[in-house]
Amino acid sequence: MMGISRALLSELANLVRPLQLRIANSIARAVIQRASDSGGIQILQLGVLPGEDIDDAERFQGYGFSSVPLPGAEAVVIFPNGDRGHPLVVAVDDRRHRPTGGEPGSVTVYNHTGAKIIMEADGDIEVQPAPGREVYIRSEGGSAERLVKKSEFDGHTHPATGLTCTGGTVAGATAGAAAVTGTEKLQAE
Repeated sequence: MMGISRALLSELANLVRPLQLRIANSIARAVIQRASDSGGIQILQLGVLPGEDIDDAERFQGYGFSSVPLPGAEAVVIFPNGDRGHPLVVAVDDRRHRPTGGEPGSVTVYNHTGAKIIMEADGDIEVQPAPGREVYIRSEGGSAERLVKKSEFDGHTHPATGLTCTGGTVAGATAGAAAVTGTEKLQAE
C-alpha cells in the first residue's frame, strides 16, 4: 500500500484552498442596518462579519409581497461564486416581532406594531389592527374608508328589516322577513 507524502498533501491543500474559500464565502448571516425601498429592487445595508459592512445588497422578495425590514432584523445572504462584491439577500426575518404559535397550514402577515392578517388553516381569515388602530379599505382613487369595528357591528339594527344582530344571532324578525347574513349585513348598513 502506497502512502501519500506530506509534500503531496500540502500541495493538494494549496490547490483546494481557493475552492474552500469560495464555498466558505458563498453564504452568510447578516444583521440589517438600513433599508432603501425607493428603486425597482430593495437595497439593504448589512453587517455581515465583524468589520464587514455591505452597503448595497440586493434583496429579492417573493412576487406579490413586499416588506421593508427594520434595523436589527436578520438576513441570509448569498455571494455567487464566493464573490463578496455582489451580495444577494434571499431571506429576512425578525425574531423580535414574529408571532408564534401558528397552526400547520396557517399563514400570517404581520408587522412590528402587532397588526396582522391570519389566514387560518381551515380557511378563516382574521384581520387584527395594532392596539388602538383601525382597519381601512382604500378605493382605487386613493380615498380610504374605515371598516366597522366588531364592537360597533354587534348589537346593531337594520332599519329596513327591523332585525337586531348581537354576537352573530339575528333577533326581532317579523313574519316573512328574511334573515340577513354575511355581506348582506355590511351592505345593509
